[in-house]
Amino acid sequence: MGMEIKKFSEFSAVELTELWNEGFKGYASDMTMSVETFVKRIPDNQLSMEASVALCDNGRPIGFVMSGFRTVDGRLMAWNGGTGIIPEYRGKGHGRQLIGAALDVYREKGAKVALLEALSENEPAIKLYTKMGYVLIDKLRFYEHKEDLRPDAFSSDKPYVYDYRYGIPQDVQHLNLPVGNMPWQTHWENIVNGQSVIMYDVQGEVAGYALYKRLFDASGEHSSTSLYQCRAVKASEGEAEGLLKALLSLVYAPMDKKVIRRTVNLPLSEQALVRILEEAGFTPRVNQVHMKYILND
Repeated sequence: MGMEIKKFSEFSAVELTELWNEGFKGYASDMTMSVETFVKRIPDNQLSMEASVALCDNGRPIGFVMSGFRTVDGRLMAWNGGTGIIPEYRGKGHGRQLIGAALDVYREKGAKVALLEALSENEPAIKLYTKMGYVLIDKLRFYEHKEDLRPDAFSSDKPYVYDYRYGIPQDVQHLNLPVGNMPWQTHWENIVNGQSVIMYDVQGEVAGYALYKRLFDASGEHSSTSLYQCRAVKASEGEAEGLLKALLSLVYAPMDKKVIRRTVNLPLSEQALVRILEEAGFTPRVNQVHMKYILND
């Protein structure tokens, strides 16, 4: 039988969870999941059992690429939702087989572009993706702040005059704004049980928005807030900083409450937002690279 590619749909949830956990053994971050968590991750991240592939050695799955698809800005986009190989099969060229098989699936589905993220310190993976044709388009960072924030953390010398409305992440789809190369996990579709806040200028036009999620502990206490997007849409360069600070003050409120405040895959190209957060005391936790592959364009 030898080596062959199979679809995830050919395996049980238990088999796939075991493959995931073995494939990420020794990874920089603990990626271990229960069967329930693994199964829940698939719809939450809009991953496809038919498009996700496993490499098998005489029927035994030894590596995988999970994938999902979404239409973004009028083009079908593919996303690598996790690549792993069990330890004894690493360094033998199987990663190239898996990425090649995944790219073949993307082409068959008619995807125009494929995106992925990888830990910055995972040099072997980045080297592989580069050899396969992916190019670096940005660097991403998870920031964290564990203490209460200073009252003036997001104060501005040029206060922005605005109105705002709270809602759910889906609300931003009605703004008809380009998504571009935003990391997949920060798209509104991936923020399950999240929140949004949309700001309007004095003319009633959308000026900016933020997408975030608040989590609560077993007693109902607010325990953490994660920021997924924070964008100034219609603001001059001078106004943008005040707008971003106003959005952050709403997202991370109340300032005097000691909760964990995070960012998720924040593009470092968003320099103003990065600077504001660092000046407020947010510290880097995880660094990633954001890579892109052009297909069928």
